[in-house]
Parts: sequence; structure tokens; C-alpha cells
Amino acid sequence: MIAAATVRGRPAVVATGLLAFDVVIWGTTPRVTAVAGEHAGPLMVTSLRAAPTAVALLLVLPLLGFRLPESRTAWAWAAGSGLLMVTVFLAGLTEAVIRAGPGIAIVLASTSPFFVALLERVAFGRRIGRGVLAGLVVGFGGVILVVSSQLGATRDAADIFVGCMFALAGAIGWAIGTLVVTEQISRHPDTDLAGLTTGQYLAGGIVLLALAMSIEGTGGTDWSSSELWLAIAFVSIVGSGVATLAYFRALRTITPTRATAWLFLSPVVAVVLEAILGQLPEGLVLLGMVITIVGVAIVNAAPLATQEVPATTRHKMEVNDG
Repeated sequence: MIAAATVRGRPAVVATGLLAFDVVIWGTTPRVTAVAGEHAGPLMVTSLRAAPTAVALLLVLPLLGFRLPESRTAWAWAAGSGLLMVTVFLAGLTEAVIRAGPGIAIVLASTSPFFVALLERVAFGRRIGRGVLAGLVVGFGGVILVVSSQLGATRDAADIFVGCMFALAGAIGWAIGTLVVTEQISRHPDTDLAGLTTGQYLAGGIVLLALAMSIEGTGGTDWSSSELWLAIAFVSIVGSGVATLAYFRALRTITPTRATAWLFLSPVVAVVLEAILGQLPEGLVLLGMVITIVGVAIVNAAPLATQEVPATTRHKMEVNDG
């Protein structure tokens, strides 16, 4: 009854709107990231995406009355999820795009919902409903069709294999990080999401910056390029900071499996953007877009009785049972 009321009520509508916003932003981010990649190496672009986000959030926190994590435990949650969702995911995705191509990278990075469902089954013993599983399979099939035109690109076999491993690592990192954040919100419903996000980007950004400096150095970056800084401003402030806050806010209401299923739609947005810019997609890609949208709709329409209990609701139930 509680879960059903939540889905029918305004909180679910707000959460859906936030996830739709994220889909649009994350669908346009690859195009902007490609612009930044013309002026810096992949690791440097990734670190520049994370570091300004942390700085901007630090400046905004006191102005808007938000706060950083206040205890060692809270910092441990933030740092742990930050290493997964910032360092592992962003670095994995960037390296996958470079080595295996954007098509393969996007397909494998979109496997996060499967890992979320699997990990919830293993870690929490939650049954994966048939409707949810069917929607995930349909949505993933649509993603493959959407990027099918890029899957046959000729590349070195070793690079493709390594790129695939990076993409899967990023997907797993995002999935585990999502569950970590969901569990934190469950245990501490008053968690300051802006402070949590800031802590994540501080921890993850520092690691990325250290990797970029030690592996790529500063010589390969065109620091005077206005295109670089405009692209970094978008992918860091909007694509990382604002979008991550929206994602975490949605996790207060929508279950992790449903939330991550929305990630299937980001490649669809990317294709639509390319069409707007004059590169019309093939018929097979258009079919994939429709199938992807149907898959996400199936996941979100699946009966709640076969799905996970939202984190905040689960926490209340555990308290009442205790």
C-alpha cells in the first residue's frame, strides 16, 4: 500500500521528471566530451570533468544551506561511492570509447541495470520480477540496435577486448555505487544529497587528477582553448554535478533497477541529437529507439509486487519490524 501510493503520488512524478532530465543531459554529454577530447587526452578530460564539479559544489554548499558529510562514516560512504561512480565509471567509459569505439562502449556501459538487479538478488535476496527482467532485456536489445551501425568498426582486437573490460568495469562501478547510495539513503533518510555528491567528486576527482598527471601529464592539453573550457563547463557542472544530484534525488522514490533502466534512453537521445545536426539515423536505428523506449516503459509499468521495495520504504519497514 505504501509503495503503490508512492508511485501514484507526486514524488514518483518528480522522480520521473528528474530521470528524464538526466537522460537528456547524459545523452548529449558524449558529443560535448568529443569536443573536449580534441584538446586533451582522455584521462585529463575525465579528471577535468570531475575536479570543477567538486569546486563548484563546494562554493554552492554554504550559499544554499547544504552541508558536507559530518562524520567519518558519512565520509566513508561518500568516498566509497565516489570512487565507484566517479573514478571507475568515468575513467572506464572514456577509455572504452577510445579503445573499442563509442558503439561498443555505450552498449556495455548500459548493462548497469542488469548488474543492479543481479547484485540486489545476491546481496539482499530480492526476486527479479518477470516484467522487470523482460523490460531490461527488451531495452538492452533496443540499445544494441541503436548503436548497431558502430559495432562493426574495424579496430585492433586487443584494444577492443581491453575497451570492453573498461566499459564493463564502469557499468559495474555505477551499479554498485547506486546500491551504496541507495543503502545510505535508507539508513540515513536525512542525508544531504548535495553534500554527498560533493564528497563523491572530491574523492573521485582527486584520484582521477592524480592518474591524469602521472600517466598523461599536462603537455598534451591545450589549456588556452576556449572550446575545451566551454565543453568542460557543461560536462562537469551540468553533466556531472546537477545530473548526479537529480539521479540521487530520484533514488529516494524510485527503486535502483527502475532508475538505472532509464540509462538505456541516453543512446537514443544521442542519436536524436545527431539527427538534429544533420546525420539522419538508419531505419534499424530508429527501430532500436522505439524498442528501447518500450523496454524502459515495461520496467516502469511492471507490478510493484514483483519489484524491490524503495530504499526509504524498506528502512521504515525494518524499523517497524524491529
